[in-house]
Order: sequence, then structure tokens, then C-alpha cells
Amino acid sequence: MAYIDQLLGRDEQILYVARQHLFVLIVSILAELGQIALLVAAGVISNNAFGKATPPVIVIGSLTASNLILLTCVIISVIVMISGFIDYLRWNTEQYVVTDRRVIQVRGILNKQVIDSSLEKINDVELRQTLIGRIMNFGTVEILTASEEGINTMDRIEGPLDFKKAMLEAKHNHERGFGYLDPQGYPGQAPRPSMSSGDIQRTLEELAALRERGILSTDEFEAKKRELLSRI
Repeated sequence: MAYIDQLLGRDEQILYVARQHLFVLIVSILAELGQIALLVAAGVISNNAFGKATPPVIVIGSLTASNLILLTCVIISVIVMISGFIDYLRWNTEQYVVTDRRVIQVRGILNKQVIDSSLEKINDVELRQTLIGRIMNFGTVEILTASEEGINTMDRIEGPLDFKKAMLEAKHNHERGFGYLDPQGYPGQAPRPSMSSGDIQRTLEELAALRERGILSTDEFEAKKRELLSRI
């Protein structure tokens, strides 16, 4: 079971899943590869320079200065490679999820950090995109909430316009009393879960009650009814 599934409440449905854009990971890895290349070049140059010394400069035991510098560069390069692998794991495990009740931010590889923003507490949403972000389709979304944290930031996520649209429509549906109505047509939308006949019957009864109270129109009720019956 995925970690995000363990966070969901009863009958809570995932509507949209996003993560940081792959471009962010690629830039980070390229920067680390550049550091490794510089370290290797520095080690080779230093090894050649000190290797020509006669007699060779002894630092520790039989270890010469040239060998020590080369060994240090190799060790640092390995550390940078491990850092790049950790960056990949962090990118792969970080998720931004819109459900029919809240927005969930999950971070951390082993130690997890989870930030929830209830849909009813979202006051405003700010989207920022640079020129490169618009070309590559990533941006930063900030959620302004009524909670003590105030602002929840989702940095450089993929498809920020679709994420913002899914979140605002989920909030709209939640406020109207039918947050379980699924948005359609989003690239990051999670597959709709299958439903048993008992779940469908209960949902239809809830929808009928909402229609009788005037919260749902007849057209909305019929559209949702057809969708539910298609899952049998």
C-alpha cells in the first residue's frame, strides 16, 4: 500500500496527483555531475603536478601529497554522487495530492512530513511562473489558508495550471455539498476507484437527497447517476 493511501480517510477520493517537474531534478543532477567533473579534473592536475616532484612529498606513511589529493577528490565525488541519488529519491517521494476533502503535501524519504490544507480553509491561491517555467510547464503554487501555518507552498510543480484548476474545482464542489463529484480531463487525475453495488446505491441515495434539497439540479443528478451505473 502506498504511503498516501494510508493518509486517506474513509471514502476519501484522490482527484489529482502532482510532483516537482522532472526539469528540477535534471538541473540538480547536471549541477552535481559538473561538480564531479571539476573534482576529477582537479585531482588529475594536482596528481600530475605533485607527481613530478623529486623526491615525492610524503604526507602520511607511504602516501604522497599527489595521491592524497587524488584520493580526496575521489571521496568527495562519491559523496556528490550519493547526494544526487538522494535528490532523486526525494523527488520521487514528494507528492502534492488533491482529494475531495483537502490538499495533501507529502515529503521525506524515510522520515515523512505531511501538510494538510482543508478545502474549506483555503482562502486564496497564488501561482507564480517564470518564463522558463511557462515553457517547461512548471511553477510554484501557494495556498493561503485560515490555519495557523497561513501559507503552504508547492515549489516548481509540474502542470501548475491544471493543479490549481483541480484544487479550486474540488473546493467549489466541496462547498456545494458534492465534493465526491470527480473533475474530468486533467493529465494528473488519478484513476477512479471501482465501487461496489452497495456503495453505488448509497451514493445514489445521497445524490437524490441533495436533489430534493435543491443543492443538485436534475441534470447534475442524472449525469452522476449515469456515471455511477457505468461502474457496475
